[in-house]
Amino acid sequence: MPDQPPGSGHTRRSELVPYRRAGLPARRRSAPSVLLERGWDRWQEHLAPAAVILLGVLAVISFGLVVRARTSEPDPSVANLPVAPTAAQVPIPLPSASPSPTVRPVNSITFERGSVPEVVDLPAEGSSDWVHWGEQGKYALERKTDGGFAILEGTPDDPRTRDDSSPERYRWSGGSPLADAKGVTSGIRLCGEGDGFTLNAPAGTVGSTLKLFVGVGAGQGLLQLRLSTGGDVVTDRITERGSGITTASYTVNYRATGTGKISVKWITEESYGGACGGVVLYAATLS
Repeated sequence: MPDQPPGSGHTRRSELVPYRRAGLPARRRSAPSVLLERGWDRWQEHLAPAAVILLGVLAVISFGLVVRARTSEPDPSVANLPVAPTAAQVPIPLPSASPSPTVRPVNSITFERGSVPEVVDLPAEGSSDWVHWGEQGKYALERKTDGGFAILEGTPDDPRTRDDSSPERYRWSGGSPLADAKGVTSGIRLCGEGDGFTLNAPAGTVGSTLKLFVGVGAGQGLLQLRLSTGGDVVTDRITERGSGITTASYTVNYRATGTGKISVKWITEESYGGACGGVVLYAATLS
């Protein structure tokens, strides 16, 4: 194309690209290096957090896929175990009501022999009943007013004498026919082999305690205990060869298979010398 003359209003091509040399292709403008560095720094500021977030998301997804794959795989350790039947397949039997075991009472007698306290308080020893012998005569006895005659003596034997040589003392209140007494040393003595006392008291399936306060002089005394409902006969002996009195207390615990009674014998098994060798009965209590 021919060059336009000056003043024609058109600009020549050579004026638009002043840095273009004749015969050489035109070069693109390049941005200054300062501008390029600033742009890269801005990209780094945005790319670093985005990359961290992306890595976290990928890690969570990967972990979920692994867990799902493991849980979906069958466990070889339980693969061959038998399958338990369901409740619908096997009915569960209900426990049948069984009667509770019943503890049956047995005929039981146990005793303990000990010394007599210096002072014997009969109401304190026998809550159910108590009896004392001989304070008002050889056939007399004093007993708990409201005891209901639980302790009973059999037919008295002879020769029967009143003895007041007890080394211990007896006291009571609420008695009959003698209401109150303190410092009593009396009792009843039977002399001669085979002579003695017989007593009885109620027995049942609930345990009871009978206490006997006895003595023996110049002889051997034999104690026999028996339940009317059965069981073994329990015995014990006390010997005193001198003329003095040996006293003792028996604590007898007993229980029967049913309603019955306990029988007590305190007799002279042997008598020594020409004196009145035999057994003495002072008191008995029941609780």
